Amino acid sequence: MKVLIMEKNLMLLSRIKNSLSMHDVRVGSDFRDEHVVFINVEAFPVNVIRELKNKGAKVIAYCGHKNVELQKTAKEAGADLVVPNSQVIDAESLIEKLKG
Repeated sequence: MKVLIMEKNLMLLSRIKNSLSMHDVRVGSDFRDEHVVFINVEAFPVNVIRELKNKGAKVIAYCGHKNVELQKTAKEAGADLVVPNSQVIDAESLIEKLKG
């Protein structure tokens, strides 16, 4: 599965990427037909979620656990899942949740 990670924090990026070793993972801010996009909504505008959804991507948004308002905004923007940073490091299980 093709996965895009939109993250600027190198430590968090490394942890997310390590949990996705079975997938074709790319890091960046430009969508190229990936199936799933992980987006840090504290580092990238929330309105990007709508653009990604319109292009057919499944979107997993994440941010700090205390940033409840931003989590709500990400969900309203159409994110398939919204999780705190502490959960995004187990990215593989989040992809499994998307599959249902």
